[in-house]
Amino acid sequence: MAVVLLVYTFTAGFLIKVPDIGNLNQTIRNLFFHVPMWFGQIILFTASLVYSVLFLRNPNLKNDIYAAAFAKTGIVMGILGLLTGMIWATYTWGEPWSNDPKQIAAAIALLIYLAYLILTNGQRLALCTIYSLTLFISH
Repeated sequence: MAVVLLVYTFTAGFLIKVPDIGNLNQTIRNLFFHVPMWFGQIILFTASLVYSVLFLRNPNLKNDIYAAAFAKTGIVMGILGLLTGMIWATYTWGEPWSNDPKQIAAAIALLIYLAYLILTNGQRLALCTIYSLTLFISH
C-alpha cells in the first residue's frame, strides 16, 4: 500500500495541473513532496518520543530500539525536507539558504538529532532517552 501511495504521489506531483501563481511558477509542485516530508518527520519524532517515555517507564530494550529507529527515519525525512525546501527557496527567494529563522531552526534540530544518534550508537541508556525527550520539546 505504501508503494502504491508513493507512486501515486510522485506521478501526481508532476502531472496534476497547478495554478500559475506569481513567481512560484511550477515550484508549487514541491508542496506534494516538501510538506508531507515535514509532517512525516513530526510523526516519526513523536513516535520516538512515545517509545522513549515507554522506555523510561519500563526499561525494555525493545522500546529503546524503536525510539532510535523512529528518530533515524525522522532524520532522513528532515534532511529530505531541508533539501526540497532549498529547491523551493531558490526559485522563490533567489537563493537556497536565506538565513530564514525556520531554516536555521530546522537545521539546528537535525544537528541535535544527529548528536542523539551518536549518543545512542555507543550505548543504550536512560540518558539517551532523557536526551530524546528534551530534544523533542526543543524541536
